[in-house]
Amino acid sequence: MIKYQFRTLAICCIFISSCIGPKKINKWVTKQYAESVDVKPKMQNDYLSVTSTLTTTDASLCTDSKQTKNVLPLIFYWRFDYINNCTLNPKIPVSEFMSTVLTYANSKGLKQKLNGQRIELSVDKIPNFFALNDRAHVIWVVYAYGWDNISIKPDNQEMVVAYKILKDNVEVKKGEVSIPNEDKGLTVKWMHSVKNTTSQYFEQYDENIKTMSKKAIDKIISEL
Repeated sequence: MIKYQFRTLAICCIFISSCIGPKKINKWVTKQYAESVDVKPKMQNDYLSVTSTLTTTDASLCTDSKQTKNVLPLIFYWRFDYINNCTLNPKIPVSEFMSTVLTYANSKGLKQKLNGQRIELSVDKIPNFFALNDRAHVIWVVYAYGWDNISIKPDNQEMVVAYKILKDNVEVKKGEVSIPNEDKGLTVKWMHSVKNTTSQYFEQYDENIKTMSKKAIDKIISEL
């Protein structure tokens, strides 16, 4: 009888853990970014260029892995922490940075401040990681009953942008600015969809990259 109970608990835990995994998260990322990331920003500013060594020719939009930690197998209660790590392809946030900066720099009068000079920006660091944490609980009395506490924890990676000012193709000034990451985590509320909450996080993440990009431009302008 005891062996049967443990076997049933194990099956329940495996079922819960299989609900959310790398394949599903990869699918959500693809749905969110597949179209937008391939749209290249129009370089409307002849005085400004943006590059990044973070971007590669890798076609995949993310890499995912899953870990099981803090296993607590008691007689009538089991708990597992399933951690789904997702690293977004850097071209996703770098593309967002480019789109934001090319428009924002114009609105802040950067061209006038440069007074005929040209500026080159290099995105050297940018947030591109989040973890979807799934704490699974299973209680056995007569039947097995399970539930999950699911949350999304963002990266605390700062944004680092290097810049060079050139006059007649000769470097006259260079520097680097760092912008702290203020992205917040989200918790999947009771009776809410994990998929919809993840989509909400993606929207929040995009807005945070835009905000950080604008702060980077503001900081660079203050140093000119």
